Amino acid sequence: MRLLIRVLAFVAVLVVGLLGIGFLLADKVHIERSQKIAAAPAVLFAVVNSFEQFDRWSPWAELDPAMKVERSGPPAGVGARYAWQGNAAAGSGSQEIIESTPDEKVVIRLAFDGFDQPSISTMTIKADDGGSVVTWMLDSSLGSNPVHRYFGLMMEKYVGQDYEKGLAKLKTLAESLPPATTAPEGAEH
Repeated sequence: MRLLIRVLAFVAVLVVGLLGIGFLLADKVHIERSQKIAAAPAVLFAVVNSFEQFDRWSPWAELDPAMKVERSGPPAGVGARYAWQGNAAAGSGSQEIIESTPDEKVVIRLAFDGFDQPSISTMTIKADDGGSVVTWMLDSSLGSNPVHRYFGLMMEKYVGQDYEKGLAKLKTLAESLPPATTAPEGAEH
């Protein structure tokens, strides 16, 4: 009986300790990856300022070939929306362009099913030696839930890898487009 009490006491102390450590972990996550792309800022902006070609460069689209996608709002720029329902690997949620600066920046609010706080994804485009450098960032608040804060420790690795894969796919797509590609209507915001 004493052994059982000691084991239960050890488990209780371990759980309380892990919860306590969880509250001390960072409550925000910032992830950032960049890629040099041999395409003009206008070409890249036309692609990332719309969800029309998102599935061609998204690192998550191939996770569920049967994923249900709904695009709404304007075809490009502020208000353009993309909602998805996928399998366990792809998840479900929505994203909406909330800020758009031609040839420079697109800011997207992400909402994932099962998470209280939306995240912000930002893509910046800077002209660089005949091409562009695209930087993809994620800023997410993890709130006060210690389990979410532990999850935040893994986001750098996993989301970072996804962003690298997405930027590589964006590079392939953008470099295959004609240099004169223009932004879709409604892209100027």
